[in-house]
Amino acid sequence: MNTALCFNDVIPYDGRPNPVVMRDGKYFLRLLEKDAGSVQMLFAEQLYDFKETEDGIWELELPFTTAFNCVQIRVDGRDTLSALLPISYGYSRPYNYVELPAKDGDFYALKDVPHGSVRREYFFSGVTGEWESCLVYTPAEYDVNPGKTYPVLYLQHGHGENEVGWTYSGKVNFIMDNLIAERKATPFVIVMNNGMVQKKTLDGEHIVDHLLFESMLLEDVIPFIESRYHAGGSKEKRGMAGLSMGSMQTSMTVMRHPEMFSEVGIFSGFLRDWISGSELDMSCHEPSSDDHLAVFDNAAAFNGYFRNFFRAMGDEDPFFDHFLSDDRLCSEKGIHFQRKVYKGTHDWNVWRMCINDFAQMIFKK
Repeated sequence: MNTALCFNDVIPYDGRPNPVVMRDGKYFLRLLEKDAGSVQMLFAEQLYDFKETEDGIWELELPFTTAFNCVQIRVDGRDTLSALLPISYGYSRPYNYVELPAKDGDFYALKDVPHGSVRREYFFSGVTGEWESCLVYTPAEYDVNPGKTYPVLYLQHGHGENEVGWTYSGKVNFIMDNLIAERKATPFVIVMNNGMVQKKTLDGEHIVDHLLFESMLLEDVIPFIESRYHAGGSKEKRGMAGLSMGSMQTSMTVMRHPEMFSEVGIFSGFLRDWISGSELDMSCHEPSSDDHLAVFDNAAAFNGYFRNFFRAMGDEDPFFDHFLSDDRLCSEKGIHFQRKVYKGTHDWNVWRMCINDFAQMIFKK
C-alpha cells in the first residue's frame, strides 16, 4: 500500500502537493518541471538524477534519512531555487533544504509550549561604517519581566551563512522554547549576528573580512544590545558560542577578552584561525600566529575564566583531525573542557544537538 506524507508546513499556493512523499518506507522527492530535459539534485557534492514518471513530474528516491539536508536542484544543467522546498541561507546565497521527520528526538519541534520572540534589529557599525542587522531571541517570559536582567548568549553561524541560520536552519528558538518549558534551561536571550563582516576596498568593492567580527561584536553589538535589552551587563550574564567559522571567531574573541564572557561553546569547532591566509580568506591576511592561544600558557588562570568551556563535533566531520589536534593542545596545556562527539557530519543535524546540550549547561546559578 502506498501512502503520501507531507513534511512541509505550508501547502503551496497553487494547490500542488508537497514534494516530499513516503512510499513503501522510502522517501521520494517529486518536482513538477514541464518541458525539462533533465532534473538533478546535488547533495554532499554528489549529483543524483531524477526520473520522469509522468508528464512533467520528476521523481528521485532520496539518498538520505537525516532530518536536515541542504540540496541544490538543477534543471537542464542550471541551478534553480525551488519554491516548493524550504529555503534558508548558506554557501553565501539562498538555498533549498529537505526536512525529514527527526530520528534523534523532537527537541527542535514546534510544540504546544510558551514561545519566545525572534526580532530583527538594525544598528550602525562604527567598525564597518555600514548599517548591520542581527536577530534577537527573547524567551516567552521576557516582556512580562521588565525588571529582570537576563543572561545573553552571542551565537554565531558558519562560513557562507548569515544571521538567519540559527533560526531558519538551526531552529534554536524552538529548541530554547522547549528546554525552558521543560525547565531544562535557564531562560536567556540569544543574539545572532552576521559573521561574514564586509569592508569596503579603495575601489568601492565590498569583501568579507572574518577578522572584523571581534571588533564589531565588542564595540558595536554588545553596547547596542545591552542598552536596548534588559540582558547581559556583566561577565556572569554573558556567553559566546559558534559553529565552524563562528567557533573560530568565538575562540579568538573569548580568549582575548575572558573578562567579558563566562560561557563558551565551540561547535564543529576550531581553537585556531585556519581561515587567515587560506583560499577562503578574501582579505588576503597573512597566516595567523594564533596569538590568542597564549592564554593557554597559564592553565590555572584560564580554567577559572569560564564556567563552561564546551567543545563538540560530529564523528564524520571532515575537520575531525582539527578537533583531535585541539584535544591534544588542551591536554598538553592542562586546559579543562567539556567534550562531546555526536553521530553526524558538518551540518545542522549536529549543530542542533550542540546548542540543545550547551543551552542546558549554561547560566546556572
